[in-house]
Amino acid sequence: MADGAPTFVAECFWPDVEDADLKALDRRVESVIAEIPPDASVRYLGSILLREDEVVLCQFEGGAEAVRTIAARAQVPFERILATRHSPSTSVRDAAAVAHDEKREAHE
Repeated sequence: MADGAPTFVAECFWPDVEDADLKALDRRVESVIAEIPPDASVRYLGSILLREDEVVLCQFEGGAEAVRTIAARAQVPFERILATRHSPSTSVRDAAAVAHDEKREAHE
């Protein structure tokens, strides 16, 4: 997907969730995504378990409606779908800036 593609999390309140539940959830989502046409442009970025809160966040990249449809078809037990924004670490930004400066200097 292109840089700047919208990202979302499916927020799931999931009491007593186990690691095996997450693996099964991830497999279901990947299976549903494998069945959709490539032009649907949804990518699954994985899940995060917040153990103390019994919350699972399933991360997606793609359009809001497509993400909602895939989460529903994969039986993700979500309460809501939330738009997200990722901020790269400082080291990633610094490395990109250094590479950009080196490239500019090479062309001068």
